[in-house]
Amino acid sequence: MGKHLFRARRFLALKVLHTDDPPHAIALGVAVGVFVAFLPLVGFQTVIAIALAALLRANKIVCVPLVWITNPITLGPIYAGCIALGQFVLPGSSTTGEDMKRLLEFGEERSVFTIAYWGDLLSFLGDIATELWVGCILVGVFFAIPCYFASRSAVANYRDRRRQKLLKRSLFRAKRDGKKKKQRHEPV
Repeated sequence: MGKHLFRARRFLALKVLHTDDPPHAIALGVAVGVFVAFLPLVGFQTVIAIALAALLRANKIVCVPLVWITNPITLGPIYAGCIALGQFVLPGSSTTGEDMKRLLEFGEERSVFTIAYWGDLLSFLGDIATELWVGCILVGVFFAIPCYFASRSAVANYRDRRRQKLLKRSLFRAKRDGKKKKQRHEPV
């Protein structure tokens, strides 16, 4: 676990925080990644997120790992919650509790590495598409907006602290180098 955490931190520091992109572009990349992660387009989310980030001139590197929030392990609970929200928002919803239970147990029944699994999943999701899409869009927007503002603030604060640290370091070096020059020119 420690090795993966180190790699994630290094990726964040080197590939995200030290890019030439302004905090807005990085934060917009985060928001795009979070929004697309909740869309029921499993298998196409990465491509859609990169295209949307390019269209909005957002950071494309940041959005890619975020779309993997929904994966075969988290797919059932996330989409079940989205369907429940879609049912709540839409009057006269046709989705039943049995459909919700089936969605939660979908990954347990079959292997996710078979074509039959994905065909059955897409067919099932087609049956409950309206509630799913409405819920997913609402959840995506609900999480993308605060993620934008939080990441923009975090990137700006990080860069300000780093700029101040580098300034202090350069002032210290200049002061130290000035003392060394002064000592060389003084008679013994």
